[in-house]
Amino acid sequence: MKAILQVFLSVFSGVLLALAIPNELYLMGSPFYTLIAIIPFYLAVKDCKTFRFSFLLAFIQTITVHLCSSFWLGYFKDFAALTLGASAFGTGVIGGIFGIFFHFPYYSESKRNRLNLFSLEEKNTPAFRILWFSFIYVLYEWCKSTGFLGYPWGTVSTAVYRWQLLIQIAAITGTYGVTFILVFFNALIAEGFSLYDTILITHNKPAFRLKTSYTQAAKTWAVSIGLILIYGAVSYAIPRLPEKYLDTVIVQQNSDPWKSSNDLPNIENSMDETTKVLSSLEERDSKPDLIVWSEGVLNRPFPNSQWYYENRPDTTPLIDFVKNNNIPFLVGGVWSTPVSETKLNLYNSTLMFDGKGNLRGHYPKNHLVPFAEAIPFSEVKLIHDIIFKITKISAGWTPGDQYVFFEVPASWSEYHKEGEAKTINLAKTYGEQLIEESARPTVKISTPICYDDAFPDVCRPLWKYGTEVFMNLTDDSWSLKKSSEYQHFCVAAYRAIEYRTTLVRSTNAGYSVVVDPAGRILYDMPLFEKSSMECKVPVYKRVTTTYARFGNWFPALILFICLLSVIYEGLVFQKTDYIPSERILKKGKKHKKDSKKDSKKSKKHHKTK
Repeated sequence: MKAILQVFLSVFSGVLLALAIPNELYLMGSPFYTLIAIIPFYLAVKDCKTFRFSFLLAFIQTITVHLCSSFWLGYFKDFAALTLGASAFGTGVIGGIFGIFFHFPYYSESKRNRLNLFSLEEKNTPAFRILWFSFIYVLYEWCKSTGFLGYPWGTVSTAVYRWQLLIQIAAITGTYGVTFILVFFNALIAEGFSLYDTILITHNKPAFRLKTSYTQAAKTWAVSIGLILIYGAVSYAIPRLPEKYLDTVIVQQNSDPWKSSNDLPNIENSMDETTKVLSSLEERDSKPDLIVWSEGVLNRPFPNSQWYYENRPDTTPLIDFVKNNNIPFLVGGVWSTPVSETKLNLYNSTLMFDGKGNLRGHYPKNHLVPFAEAIPFSEVKLIHDIIFKITKISAGWTPGDQYVFFEVPASWSEYHKEGEAKTINLAKTYGEQLIEESARPTVKISTPICYDDAFPDVCRPLWKYGTEVFMNLTDDSWSLKKSSEYQHFCVAAYRAIEYRTTLVRSTNAGYSVVVDPAGRILYDMPLFEKSSMECKVPVYKRVTTTYARFGNWFPALILFICLLSVIYEGLVFQKTDYIPSERILKKGKKHKKDSKKDSKKSKKHHKTK
């Protein structure tokens, strides 16, 4: 009966966390659920008797979160079984493996009590159990969000985007600091429930020690959250004045990616929306610096398809449309490179056209979606043929292996100040010097594609190489669910805070948005509507945050502490508990033998008498 209750608590915890994450009921999430979502799971794990059952409970909790929050993966057409089924099972296995470590404090405590027969002191304190649980949960989220199989959806941090003061800590710790402080609170409350009778009713010495340890943990959390909120308030309120502006038109064509392989309707819809905005700007005697269309607008691979887009659509060919407006275009498309006479490597890419219609370069997507854009071992003919037989789709894109940046002419803001140093080149004439000084500034942008903006291992190198603005092109419209769009946004929005830079998201159907370095939404468009907007994207002076400099140092530090704890516990078992207990047992056996000898002597003495 108790096991059934523990399973129920794990499922209940998963459902609560799924309600906290952006969902169909609460589109931007419900952060208050994060304050209680992990409590049932903590209580379930605390009562585990074996590592195996702890694995099972964690497997159940994590797979419940995944299925309830990421159910929209089932809409990924022919790959639905892989995207939802494989990802759910994989997430559950990762959760289960870390579930084994959740049981560590209770296993070591029971082992101590068995070995040390006369121990009355509980050495694994509430503070240790609370911190250990919080540490392992952070490591679980770090593991599930990293690498080829990484999937940073369904995490605690994605549920609290609306708590802007709290999430500013991401500039120091990344998202994992946010997860830690919230899981710490859940564990603190859960431990308080389980210790209520012991602390309040029992008045012996061990109970006093438990109370002291629990109080110390509560004070630690209170001080930590206080410092985090103070830092958040200062970071959120501090004035940040942009150096430059990139006047940008963002187009949301809202097309169905599964409807047809013909991309002409996508192009025509995007042209219509672009023309509307440009006409409005022309009335104000204004012209944008850049026009951005979303991921996947163009389906035919470049560079060989240049001729096609010089003649299509029939009304106004794409290249002519770019030339007529004389504005740089950033468009989601396909790039190809030949591998052999019969094979091409295809890259999901962003394509940059200058104002004259020339293709100036492309950025190939680096982090492909596992089991959707990239199938493991799909280059093996047998596996490729099996996948094609099941899905009727040729498996896999090729991942990019290069970081590409585009420098786009922009304009100085009213807050721009001349630098402290100035060089006057006497080799140039006076007139040439004036031209050089009055030249337009440029903005160095990087263009992470779709899920690229969810992974620090992609965005951090982009920032280190000089990114001033992250400009993400995305197409999540295949999900058909609003929760999918907002979940992706809440994952990506942390990149703006972590690097204190501007994030621009241009999507097929949503969520198209501009986010400032504090995580504020400056511009946005409604979901699943054909729309467009002109926005003055602020460009700020680059600053090096703690997270930008050191990356995921926080979970790495936690991993180091946990490893030390495991090593220490192993030494304690060997040197402190096991040896004294053996001595005690030997003394007990010796005492028993001596008693038998004395008894025999006594009987012999009586017989002699």
